[in-house]
Amino acid sequence: MFKRILSLMIFVTLIFITSCKTTEVTQSKKQEFTVDFAQKLQDVLQNGTIEEALALFETMPEKYQNDYSMNLLHASLLVSARNLEKATEIANKLDIIDPENIDTLVVKSMIAKASGDKKAKSEILKQIIAKDPTNADANVELANEQMLRKNYKLANTYYGKSLQSDPKHEQALFGYGQSAYYNDDLKTSKATFEKLVEVNPNNALGWAYLGKLAGEDENYAVATKYIEKAISLDSNYYDFWVDYGQYLYYQGKFADAEKAWTKAISIDDQNFYAYIYRAALYDENGRFAEALADYKKIVEVKPEYYYAYESIGMLAWHEKKYTEARNAFLQAYKYNKDNISYPMMVSATYLKEKKETENRKFLVNVLKNRDIKTATYSVIRLYYDGVNPSAVATRVKNEQNLNSRGKLLYYLALYHEIRGDDQNAKKYYNDIIKLQAPMFFEYRLAEWALQDLEKGL
Repeated sequence: MFKRILSLMIFVTLIFITSCKTTEVTQSKKQEFTVDFAQKLQDVLQNGTIEEALALFETMPEKYQNDYSMNLLHASLLVSARNLEKATEIANKLDIIDPENIDTLVVKSMIAKASGDKKAKSEILKQIIAKDPTNADANVELANEQMLRKNYKLANTYYGKSLQSDPKHEQALFGYGQSAYYNDDLKTSKATFEKLVEVNPNNALGWAYLGKLAGEDENYAVATKYIEKAISLDSNYYDFWVDYGQYLYYQGKFADAEKAWTKAISIDDQNFYAYIYRAALYDENGRFAEALADYKKIVEVKPEYYYAYESIGMLAWHEKKYTEARNAFLQAYKYNKDNISYPMMVSATYLKEKKETENRKFLVNVLKNRDIKTATYSVIRLYYDGVNPSAVATRVKNEQNLNSRGKLLYYLALYHEIRGDDQNAKKYYNDIIKLQAPMFFEYRLAEWALQDLEKGL
């Protein structure tokens, strides 16, 4: 916001001064100096540093030091340089020079924002809105606050008010399109981002969101063109490469998708999204070692992402590394206590290693406070004491929820496999395979188990 407002102030200063008509020589000379100064300042901001720009104010003659526009530019630049004490001093001076000028409030809101004083910033923004209800920058700031609170509807309203006074305000256009996207108003979002890239064809984020919208329609070829345009404008933006990989993946261009996600990782190796997508791609293609490396990286940078622990556990289980699998599922269980799959897999690893005592000790806490009338309780109890598996099977088959039944069938099959009853194990594994559109990871484990049983492993 600072840079945009500062550039705008310089531009407005130039337009205002050059448009003024006067016959007074002194006023003419003042205008000459101010125009020249503003142009120099603009050149330094574009090609130099903030420090060099601030140094220009040291060259300003004393007779211009109470000029409102010069002080306004100086205060704005000081905010950008994070010299908030000096910026506040000059902002107070602006109040004396021109008490009614709303631009002073804009600068003060910038200072409050930079200092982290949310209350002061909010109060100043309200003052601006009271004087100018459609003030573009004030409404954008209010909208940004609502976006952070995920109040997208109200944010959209504020962005709309900003566009009433400045239809080409880039931040307002972006925010209006983004908030419409989050409000699921995709038609408005698309129209807004199209307007944004019309106003500024070099706005990379505008092209990226047009890509997202095309992706929403599963028009991945068009989405790819849009994101490629965004990347051509900013090739070092992490999210662009993540999206690019997704669009390529959905077109079956797996090698290119892998390259895109790898590029994203090279930009930011501490962000976990690209690892997720690349790991899944490796996993789907049987590149388990590479998938495992990515899953481990995910939990390194995002420990609470328990799905990665789930995948680590599955791959370790596939390699019959039961201790490693148990540790992974224990971590997943730590972050998600509601998923019964995780403690069941922990128990299974104990049984695979014939650690009956450790298994019972672990399951005591899992059984606590569970409804003894449920099929889930019966399966956990079966793993605890092995009593009456046929009665447990009846309960599992009567489970109404398809996903729950599928999960429990897996643990019933696995129990029989661990106990050496391959016939019943195969029967229950096959019951799982017959299920349509399974939404539980045990389905894949059942496929692997059947393959091993067929091979006599």
